[in-house]
Amino acid sequence: MMSDAAKYTEIEVYCKATECGIGDKLYCSTLIGDLQEAAERGSQSVGYGTDFLKENSICWIILKMRLHFTELPSWHDTFRIRTWGNYIEKFYYGRDFEIYSSDNRLIGQASSTWILADWNTHRPVIANKRPELPAPVIQNTTLVFGEPCPKVAFPSRNDIAGETEKPVIIKYADYTELDRNRHVNNSRYTAWAYDALFKNGYDVSLIEDLVINYNSEVKAGEKVELFITNNDGKVFVFGYKNVDTKVFAVEMTMRNA
Repeated sequence: MMSDAAKYTEIEVYCKATECGIGDKLYCSTLIGDLQEAAERGSQSVGYGTDFLKENSICWIILKMRLHFTELPSWHDTFRIRTWGNYIEKFYYGRDFEIYSSDNRLIGQASSTWILADWNTHRPVIANKRPELPAPVIQNTTLVFGEPCPKVAFPSRNDIAGETEKPVIIKYADYTELDRNRHVNNSRYTAWAYDALFKNGYDVSLIEDLVINYNSEVKAGEKVELFITNNDGKVFVFGYKNVDTKVFAVEMTMRNA
């Protein structure tokens, strides 16, 4: 149902030196974390905040996100994120974003798809069948890309690497990679993808668009192997654990140098 609440939620974010890399530009993975912080605030504004959901043993799980940006904020910048819930389909929830510079220029847009899930089993929760939950609402039907967040085709590891090819980089779920649920925070997968490209000679400063799909959680101590492929001018990074369990897939588009 459409909401009588505000048509969007906004937060301001200050760009710290510890969140920036080469060229004093904000890490893309940090920006994705900021978008998800805005998403939590937006959900809270329509009655689905993290604390309330946790009391009912429910959590939000992000399934996929697309982010397009013309520039990344720089150290000392204050930028603004605007977000709104824009569709509900079965148990999928859409949420889009706009990113504005300190001088009010639109510098980025994002779309995302989420589910409500049981805290323990992570099986989808249908809100209308849970009387303790408020009726789900749509704040604004605008789709920043004109369509919901896309899905990335995710081949099996054998199709990517065959029997002998080694991963381009290996990552581990060490302490600083973990979130409050003792799983790798999903924003870290973007950081890992950037690391894989950087290690293999790509100019990651040219990335202007990425679509990331999240398939499996990574728990403390687990190992993830990353592979890179190219197709139709796009670069893909695929992460697998336990040999062939699909973890995440990223499709990245780079602007011309």
